[in-house]
Amino acid sequence: MIKGKLVTIRNVKQADIDELYTLSFDYTDAGEYMPLNLVSETAFKREFERTGFWEDFSGKLIVEDQTGQMVGEVGCFKTTHYIDGREIYYRVFSGYRNRGYASEALALLVKLLFESSPMNRIQAVTVDGNKVSEAMLQKFGFKHEGILRQARYFKGQLVDLNQFSLIRSEWNG
Repeated sequence: MIKGKLVTIRNVKQADIDELYTLSFDYTDAGEYMPLNLVSETAFKREFERTGFWEDFSGKLIVEDQTGQMVGEVGCFKTTHYIDGREIYYRVFSGYRNRGYASEALALLVKLLFESSPMNRIQAVTVDGNKVSEAMLQKFGFKHEGILRQARYFKGQLVDLNQFSLIRSEWNG
């Protein structure tokens, strides 16, 4: 568990599974740029049983506020075998946005990855037009590397993704 001033990021516990599944796949108010992705409850629970949602610096972590309320999730995954790093993601659930939780959770996740592993690179992608997420990444030193043209099917059309990265030597941890 890693504590900040506003939030804590921590591993998922067995007791969290039902609530996390419900919140993670509730797209009622997911935000304009949240891609839809449905996973069966059985597959979700099977993955938790297999890995606990964390292995080899990859997986998902819960974001809690100061009261212990689950307010979001952050995570990372290895994109390809030849890149020394991880791609990260973050999501604050409906009803908890605009409180600084995403920014602090992002900072805590970057700190965890750079301080506990030898990886040199952390990257993130945003759907083109997601100015809030892009600004948050740039605030933390992520550099815009380029555009992945028509890289994702999103809301019925192919969209471009903006790729950002932070290299260990650029990190101001």
